[in-house]
Amino acid sequence: MSPGYGVKGERCMVTGSSGLVGGRLVEMLFERGAKSVTAFDLKPADDGLKSRVADAIKAGRVSGKVTWVVGDLTKPQEVSDACKDVDTIYHIAALVGPFYPTPLYHAVNYTGTLNVIEGAKLHKVRKIVMSSSPSTRFTGEDIEGLTEDDLPIPDTFLQIYAETKALGEKALRAANSPDLMTIAVAPHQVYGPHDLLFLPNLLQTAGSELLRVFGNGENICSFCYVDNYCHGLMCGADSMKEGAASLGKFYIITDDQPQKFWHVLNVAIVAMGFTDIFSKFKLPTLLMIVLGYISEAIGWLIGKKLKLNVFSVKMLTIHRYFDIKNAKRDLGYKPIFTFEQGWAKTIEWFKENWLPTSGFQQKESGL
Repeated sequence: MSPGYGVKGERCMVTGSSGLVGGRLVEMLFERGAKSVTAFDLKPADDGLKSRVADAIKAGRVSGKVTWVVGDLTKPQEVSDACKDVDTIYHIAALVGPFYPTPLYHAVNYTGTLNVIEGAKLHKVRKIVMSSSPSTRFTGEDIEGLTEDDLPIPDTFLQIYAETKALGEKALRAANSPDLMTIAVAPHQVYGPHDLLFLPNLLQTAGSELLRVFGNGENICSFCYVDNYCHGLMCGADSMKEGAASLGKFYIITDDQPQKFWHVLNVAIVAMGFTDIFSKFKLPTLLMIVLGYISEAIGWLIGKKLKLNVFSVKMLTIHRYFDIKNAKRDLGYKPIFTFEQGWAKTIEWFKENWLPTSGFQQKESGL
């Protein structure tokens, strides 16, 4: 059986099932024959996701039972109850973004992961696949074609999200045993239809004519289409067998086609009918880093976290692309969609679903 397709007949649980990755993973698990999926999230699943799953089951395109559970990752009993009658847990839930109180990051990303581990042990779950993040290895320097072996977890972190994700990942990997097999799998710059974070924020700024290229606009980035990442997560689950090289390890998943970040973003911007950002003046990297420090200082003084900060500037200007040979070798992973296919599908979805509700008037773009 091909890697990533061993889920047939499995009883699965997905934490963070209302997000971009979690929601698509629920769908793909059923598409590949999962017997049941417990979809666990702090907020109820949106009607669109629930109806897509229900329609697929009703039409006979997939079979299986879905249980939608509204639960809190920080509450051990709620997590434990959801872990009953489960073979594999896909732990996707996390607190993302820079605007939450520090204790909440620890409660969700670290303690929440501990709760998943304990619930799995109590109910004799066989496998946990955790969604981690390459940012747990970021130091602010360029990453040019490096593997996981070249990227140790640092002593200090660029943001609290990365620090608490690293703590959770360490605990998850340390929990690996013959009775509970674990693995951490991370996407880089995930994108796709139903995205509520990455593209909407940038497109909103572009539509307001406020977005400018940071730096020279030639920095290279690895992207990961959501279907490729979900496939990578399932490859990770399939790889975990007695004596497997992947047990207790960390892997990065991408489309395996690094792209010039600002250039591909510009394709999406122009497709929405917005102004080509390369027709505008660029903002020098050094200037933006200085402004990032000033913004952080102002935020500290007024007690608020502002969007412009040194971390965000660096993420928009440094090279961030990876060699995924380890995932290919140990997980049997290879993308099921090319970047061109994934980006085109994403742009089309945004044109049909995001743009009409964005408040912007689409211009004739020819795309």
